[in-house]
Amino acid sequence: MRIRSRSLSLLWKLAILVFGLYGLLDGSGILAGAYTKNFPHMFTNVSNLFAWAYFALALVWMLADRRREEASGFAPFLKYTAMVSLLVTMLIAHFMLFDAMFRDGRLVLHLVVLHYIVPILSLLDWLLFDEKGRMPLWGPLSWISLAVCYLAFSMIGAGILGLDLGGGTTAGMTRYPYDFLDPGLVGPGAVAAFCGAMVAAFILLGYVIWGIDRLLSGRRKKRRDEMTRS
Repeated sequence: MRIRSRSLSLLWKLAILVFGLYGLLDGSGILAGAYTKNFPHMFTNVSNLFAWAYFALALVWMLADRRREEASGFAPFLKYTAMVSLLVTMLIAHFMLFDAMFRDGRLVLHLVVLHYIVPILSLLDWLLFDEKGRMPLWGPLSWISLAVCYLAFSMIGAGILGLDLGGGTTAGMTRYPYDFLDPGLVGPGAVAAFCGAMVAAFILLGYVIWGIDRLLSGRRKKRRDEMTRS
């Protein structure tokens, strides 16, 4: 059931911004007084920065007009792109890079925030507050745009321009943000397979969300029709 509380929607988005800001500032090293230059090269940070910018603008958009009870009317393409990107980030971190979230045997708090808390809060923001049935059938094919741009920049920047985009656990090992993007380490075929798998995963996840959107929209319409007949 969709929650129509404007105040709760605003507070929810504010919570996303607060958690996201902490995660980004701590992850970048700014809170410790030493900025990590390779911070913007990791997709976790790119997707979280993109989502933070979206929710900041959405919050301002809602506050600018008290009649706006939810933000799904504000740039839905950007919201769904951010949401899918965050969810894929969470899944990759959990199933492929989970060990990298530990330092000295302890979970790093800002990594938990960026990989779990912000993605889950963003998904729940859509589930709880947004009007359902607005996602276009072709939507999932466009929501991969952020990931495609990131992959293209990483491959061209590191592979052709020779930029040092290494970061996180790959710092000093490869110019690429992740070792599985470096053809010299894993082979061109493995890189192509990974990129293809990621694009497919983004599209598949997008259509799962699209299906849930349609399902929830249909149930809402059915309940409304039943209430009308009664």
